[in-house]
Amino acid sequence: MILDLEPDEELQDNPNQSDLIEQGAEMLYGLIHSRYILTNRGIAQMLEKYQQGDFGYCPRVYCENQPMLPAGLSGLPGEAMSPRYHHTDGTCFGTGFPHMLFMVHPEYRPKRPANQFVPMLYGFEIHLMLQAASNFKSPLKTIR
Repeated sequence: MILDLEPDEELQDNPNQSDLIEQGAEMLYGLIHSRYILTNRGIAQMLEKYQQGDFGYCPRVYCENQPMLPAGLSGLPGEAMSPRYHHTDGTCFGTGFPHMLFMVHPEYRPKRPANQFVPMLYGFEIHLMLQAASNFKSPLKTIR
């Protein structure tokens, strides 16, 4: 059905069934793609795209235009990768693709930035103890 060159008469009569088959084909393609990019040939092709910057560059200042890699935030079909790629299903890349690429090719791991961000308030550095305390959310006290 999916690979037929000539559509069936049944599908022309029922457009809902045609949409259902198309959605199934897209999901199947995404799952096959996520497995393929974990093979040696797939990793080599994705590494070329990574080096060319096809997936974009990190916009953060201290990343120094580091190329980015796609990664799914969830393994569940139908969930987007990120707000930037809202039209791309995250399962097409899987949650572990960047990790696998850097395990196979550790020489392409991003280097630590030369400059570190130093949090400041009114020109004064914020003490490390306060930085650590700000990461913890304490429950608000209720007033009675």
